[in-house]
Amino acid sequence: VPSPSSDAPRARPNPEVSPRVSVRYRADMTAELKSLILCDFAQIREGLLFVQSGGLTRLVAPTFPAKFACHVATLVWLPPDEAGTAHEMVMKVKSAETAMLAATVKVALHESSPPSGLQPGEGRQVPIVVPLAAVSFPAPGEYDLQVEVDEQFAGDISFRVAQRDGGGLKA
Repeated sequence: VPSPSSDAPRARPNPEVSPRVSVRYRADMTAELKSLILCDFAQIREGLLFVQSGGLTRLVAPTFPAKFACHVATLVWLPPDEAGTAHEMVMKVKSAETAMLAATVKVALHESSPPSGLQPGEGRQVPIVVPLAAVSFPAPGEYDLQVEVDEQFAGDISFRVAQRDGGGLKA
């Protein structure tokens, strides 16, 4: 029996044959973090998230404490009945080694009414951009950005902050 190869073509589902899956809204659904990206720049235009140079894992500075002109881009999914409900997102930047808190950023999330065109029972992705320019990193090392939505852990990313010295990097 030949083993599967990564070069072998993959079967694609035939929409005429595949069974239709019905997704129904559940009353217990709450706001949910869907994307969390550290990037050079991000903005929201016409309800869409624009991310430039996303997926940063290392920030480099010549001296410390250091600040960086980068952003955190997120998408938060809101269930159909919560588009007009206030939610809170809290981002905490912590040293991964010492758990020392470097910054806390609170974001109020509230839409006055659901956007037009949503189908009954359809949720909504809400883009959020948070500039990190005011966050001061005290020393090189690994940092965690932890996110809570409505006081519930929603996700995290880790990244390294390094110092550039003369010809190279000091982590």
